[in-house]
Amino acid sequence: MFDWVADTWDGIELWVAQLWFPLQFALVMVVLLPLLRAVAWLIERVVDKVSAWLAPRYRAEPTLWGIEEKERAAEAGSRRSS
Repeated sequence: MFDWVADTWDGIELWVAQLWFPLQFALVMVVLLPLLRAVAWLIERVVDKVSAWLAPRYRAEPTLWGIEEKERAAEAGSRRSS
């Protein structure tokens, strides 16, 4: 089976290599752009699913100041009123 795949791949590669360069470019763009876009979409979906699965388990890091945003806003409000 793998010999058939290797022979087919070699035949396609030889055929593409013998084409005129603009045709090579057009063929690669027509085949690769949709394929790579699909791969990028798949990677994005996997990362979204994994991050959504991990999100409830880990709390976000504190802000640069070490205080959460709501606590900092509450402290700023209490300072203004006094």
